[in-house]
Amino acid sequence: MKLPSYFEKLLAELEPSPSYKEDQRSGHQTLRRRLAGDDAFGPIHVNTFLQGSYKRCTAVHPGKDVDVVVVTSIDPRETTPAEANDLLAACLERYYKGKYKPQSRSYGITLSYVLLDVVLATSTELRTKTALDEARTRSELEDPGAWLDSPLWIPDRDLGRWISTDPKRQLEWTTALNAESGGYFVPLVKMFKAWRKLAYDRPKYPKGYLLERIAGECCDATKRDHAEGFVALLENIVKKYGHYPAARLVPSLPDAGVPSHNVLARLTAQDFATFIDKVRGALETARAALAEEDKERSVELWRQLFGSAFPRAQGVSKAAFPDAPVRPNKPAGFA
Repeated sequence: MKLPSYFEKLLAELEPSPSYKEDQRSGHQTLRRRLAGDDAFGPIHVNTFLQGSYKRCTAVHPGKDVDVVVVTSIDPRETTPAEANDLLAACLERYYKGKYKPQSRSYGITLSYVLLDVVLATSTELRTKTALDEARTRSELEDPGAWLDSPLWIPDRDLGRWISTDPKRQLEWTTALNAESGGYFVPLVKMFKAWRKLAYDRPKYPKGYLLERIAGECCDATKRDHAEGFVALLENIVKKYGHYPAARLVPSLPDAGVPSHNVLARLTAQDFATFIDKVRGALETARAALAEEDKERSVELWRQLFGSAFPRAQGVSKAAFPDAPVRPNKPAGFA
């Protein structure tokens, strides 16, 4: 069964809570003020903006770390990635001593109420004082359109070189696809991430933006029902990528921001084979849930995919579910 009212409740459960969103906002705004006002780092600080699932509204409860991009006036032609990262680390040491650690392309800050993922960046377009002054006065956190219309460069610690990124293009891609699908793409991504989190722990990838990118490649933008859309997504993933594991290959999937980047480049063949195997299993369950005409049985099947976030069948005792379901006397919801 489609169970639209149940899926609406599921999506409400997957939405990060208002209190967590406020913690995220407080965390990244405090970081921004400290970076801009620091005596040593402040002169090279240009602006700060958000990227990632928090910015694209595809984060799932209870939320993940907030991705904060710190744009600087550093010249990547004259400064090595290691030198640039050292400048940011010295500043973080003054305010977050013992609470931050280096990552491949960022620094992770762990606070009691929020996790921050801080990425240092620069732009080859910010070479004049006029450009710098204009960028510093923009308020991107309040206006998502007010930022540089060009890719940024970030230091990759593992590769030892500067690499290009374009989070604004990623945001535009997600926004456009959500509009094309009538507002169903972002909820679909949330459901896909929730399923993946529950489905298995190891291997770690794909997760996060990789799932969002796979969903964008394989969703059916014509679907106007959450249950049908989820089944169609899984079907299309199997159709498009199901043959790769047999050849021990991983497909190439371009980044929506910088198409020359393959977002699946770091996945091993075994990582991808496990993912496809889990998708096949989920597809079997999702098809059965959609086809099931008994509401209680359909709900039970959907809960196998989404866990306790998917509501129980109305009128069924929690203590008895699912071993001894109780059929409701009145129709539940409008599904």
